[in-house]
Amino acid sequence: MKSLLFGLALLLPGVALAEPVETRKIITALTGDFNGDGAPDLDMVVETGPTDPMDIHFFLGDKEHNYLKPVEIVREQIGGEWNGYDQPGYENSDTEPELTMLPNGSIKFYLPAPEIGSERTNQTLTIAYRDGAFIVAGFAYDSDDYLQENAASTCDYNVLTGKGTSSKQQPDGSTKHETVSTEGRTVAFRDWNAGDAFAACQE
Repeated sequence: MKSLLFGLALLLPGVALAEPVETRKIITALTGDFNGDGAPDLDMVVETGPTDPMDIHFFLGDKEHNYLKPVEIVREQIGGEWNGYDQPGYENSDTEPELTMLPNGSIKFYLPAPEIGSERTNQTLTIAYRDGAFIVAGFAYDSDDYLQENAASTCDYNVLTGKGTSSKQQPDGSTKHETVSTEGRTVAFRDWNAGDAFAACQE
């Protein structure tokens, strides 16, 4: 899968990397028009080291000069499981991030929970390109604990407006729904702190 995705990137004219990247460290990649100028753009999630968050490399297509221009590397912002690709018996991880292009040009990052402990919290970030920067436009999560009954909770809110919804199962099995209402923010992806988002969801 990695080689296929990187091969797709190489089909785009004039790929220029801001720094050398080992192709076997590319977890996943996405092409699309992130800034709405009609030129194909690219982002790649790249492994760093064992147990460490991953880097995201962003490129924007330059229509005039017909090449992909490296514009930003967001360091260690995406969690995931180290693949151990250079170790005997390597298998694909079940906790690799997934990228999806949304109709409005935004990027959906789905971050599955690592298989550690009984609690699983999957996160989703919506990344948009605004005023020359990649920002976090939306945040969502779903959480459950398979060793506890009625422990599921969810949240989905627009970071830019601060508005959204959350839900939490109650001890009797019912679900309590609440409105998320906090101060809207414009947060650069490189400065994103998931802790602030969880706090907003649980207000």
